[in-house]
Amino acid sequence: MKWQWCLLLTILATLPVGANPTYVIGVQNFSQYYPYSSYANRNYSGFNRELLDMFAKTQNYRFIYKPLPLKRLYHRFVDGAVDFKYPDSPKWSPEIKRKSNIIYSEPVVNYIDGVMVIDDNYGKSLNRLKYLGVVAGFTPYPYQSRISAGQIQVDESYKYDSLLMKVVSGRVDGGYANVAVAQFYLEQMGFQKGSVRFDDTLPHSKGTRHLSTIKYPEVIAEFNRFLVDNKEDVEALKARYGLE
Repeated sequence: MKWQWCLLLTILATLPVGANPTYVIGVQNFSQYYPYSSYANRNYSGFNRELLDMFAKTQNYRFIYKPLPLKRLYHRFVDGAVDFKYPDSPKWSPEIKRKSNIIYSEPVVNYIDGVMVIDDNYGKSLNRLKYLGVVAGFTPYPYQSRISAGQIQVDESYKYDSLLMKVVSGRVDGGYANVAVAQFYLEQMGFQKGSVRFDDTLPHSKGTRHLSTIKYPEVIAEFNRFLVDNKEDVEALKARYGLE
């Protein structure tokens, strides 16, 4: 028995002290996606980061954030190079994810993606939308059939402020964007409220953002409990970032 106790003590002594489970979270590398996120100077910040850090703290997890270009992020996720993806949605890039058994959390926040127009163009016919600005990497799903038919031409920008300036200057008829993000950068750029607005009379997309995984369904279950048990704190975080 003595040698068995010695062996057990030796094994325990070699285990890392205070080691927490570590997971890699695949995230978007956009420099301009506030209030949700920003990746600049090798730092990932915003609502997404604070929410996930809050969850990690409750479980004693260590999260490593891996910012990647959007299309590469999806491929790295389904290949298993990252443990989780945030944000995600069953609606997004189904062609890449069709062979993967992906588990999604309960909804975290709602979103609306649609066309931002100058106030004078609000409510005008869809047929007048000939040049549509988008941020590179995003797909304007409600307009894909018209784009494929050549009825709409797409103009890509790499940042939200560039996209919105094209809308203001008339270089495009409208800019397809996440509404919360577009409104944030319009305020940052000093535009008067309502001078550029979301045109809810045009086709747009609504949905919810989720945490997703292929490998760790048990962590998704813990995240779902976290959203319920910490509802007040989560809602306060949303309010601080001006979401919902």
